[in-house]
Amino acid sequence: MKLDYNKVISQKLDDYDEDEYKKLKEKKRRDDKKTLGRPEWVYYLWYLHLKLCLEMEEKKIPLQRRRKYRSGVQVQRKVSHIHRLKINRKVYEGIDWDDLKNLPWSQWKKRYLDVFMSGDIRKIQHGDEWKCEPQYLYLEVDLRNTETVLVNQMKKILRGGNRKNLPSRLGIQGRPHYHTLVLGYNIIVGMIEGEDWFKTVTRDENFGRMEELLGKEVIKENLWETIIQGIRKGDTSQEVELEKFCYNNLHRYILRTQRVLYNVSQGRFYDDTDISKEKWKDKWSPKSFTW
Repeated sequence: MKLDYNKVISQKLDDYDEDEYKKLKEKKRRDDKKTLGRPEWVYYLWYLHLKLCLEMEEKKIPLQRRRKYRSGVQVQRKVSHIHRLKINRKVYEGIDWDDLKNLPWSQWKKRYLDVFMSGDIRKIQHGDEWKCEPQYLYLEVDLRNTETVLVNQMKKILRGGNRKNLPSRLGIQGRPHYHTLVLGYNIIVGMIEGEDWFKTVTRDENFGRMEELLGKEVIKENLWETIIQGIRKGDTSQEVELEKFCYNNLHRYILRTQRVLYNVSQGRFYDDTDISKEKWKDKWSPKSFTW
C-alpha cells in the first residue's frame, strides 16, 4: 500500500536535526523559547505524527501487535491483535484536515501551530465565571508596581506551585528525542508501503539515525560487515540473523511510535503510555493485514 501524504523523512530535508538547530542564531533560539516554550522541531514531529494518524485512519490501516520473537523459529511475528486509530477531533478543534494533508510544515505552522499550544494568558473581566480547576491560577495584581516587580513576583509564585499531573486538553509529555521519533516514524511508513527489514536498514534516511542511536561500532561490526554483506553475497542464513538483529535492536522504536501515534490521536504528543488492553481487537480479517 502506498501512502499519499506521508513519506520517509530524508536526512537531506532534516531541517530540525539537533545539530542543525544548534547552529541557528542565538536570537532565534531565544525567540523560540519565548514564543513556543521549546524547540520548533518538537511541534514539527507532532505535526508529522498527526498527519500519519490521519492517513492511517482514512485508509483503515491498523496498529499491529505482534507475538514475541522466538529464537530458532523460521516464521516470526504473526500479528495477534490490531487497533484502528481514530482521531479525537474535539481536542484539535480549529484544524482544517485537508490543509494537514496538503500544506508543508513551513506554511502549516503559520496557520495552526497555536492549536498545539496550551491555553493563552487572558485578562479576567469583572463578572467573568472563574473556573475552579487545577490547571488555572488566578492572581490579584497591584498594577501600581513596575512591570519588573510584577514579573518577579509571578515567577516566585509559579516556582512554588505544583504543576505536575495537571489534566491536559493538549500537551507534550516528557522530553521528545528527535532521531528516536523519526526512525520509528520512518520504519512504520516504510513497512506500511511494503518494505522488509533489509530495505529499512539500508535506507540512507535511516542509516545515520541508527548509528546515532545504536552506536557506529554496533552497526559496523554486528550489522554491516557480517549480516548485510552476507545477504548481498547470497547467504540466506544471514536473513534470519538480520530479522533477529532488527527485533532485538529496532522493534522497540516501532512499539514506541505506535504508542505515540495512539496518544497523538487523543491530543497528547510523546506520551509513552501503553495503549490499553481494551483498545486491541483480536478478531480481524486477513484482508486488514496491510503491513
